[in-house]
Amino acid sequence: MRTQLQQFTFPLAGPVRVALLEEGFRTDANVRTWTPGDMAGLQSYAPEALVAPLDLALSLADRKRRGILDLPSVRTAIVVLTYYEDSPLIDDYRDLLWRAWGVPVFEQLRAPDGTVMARECEVHDGLHLVTLQNPHRADLEIVNGVCECGAETPRLRRSSPSSREAAPIRMRQASA
Repeated sequence: MRTQLQQFTFPLAGPVRVALLEEGFRTDANVRTWTPGDMAGLQSYAPEALVAPLDLALSLADRKRRGILDLPSVRTAIVVLTYYEDSPLIDDYRDLLWRAWGVPVFEQLRAPDGTVMARECEVHDGLHLVTLQNPHRADLEIVNGVCECGAETPRLRRSSPSSREAAPIRMRQASA
């Protein structure tokens, strides 16, 4: 189990007011942690970007599309935290998030211990490896070579199942 918090790394340059709806990260002046139950506080913070686990990101998108949630300040990006052992961010989920928020969607893949093992850049051609933790799975491949974003780090690509084949999303209990 990880005891140290890691610094959250936002995928785009520039100061952006970020609402982080997940534990396990150190924050700074532009990144604040929120609990999913504090929507009034979140709305008053007026984040320009949201960071949330996949299940919560999809739930917020659904609430926004049904008019239950209003966060007009979110106009920069959504960062979805996926977990090594869970469902990936398939194209159908990415499209749903885009339709709800109208902003780019980025994935950050977390290892079983919660550390971010790979991050997606603005090119969206795999996830740049941060740390290698047993990527030997049939649905993962490591791609070497220079990314269009200029980074030379290896990237993980998942062979995304179709929406009909995607594993169910495991709903995690939000901590208080």
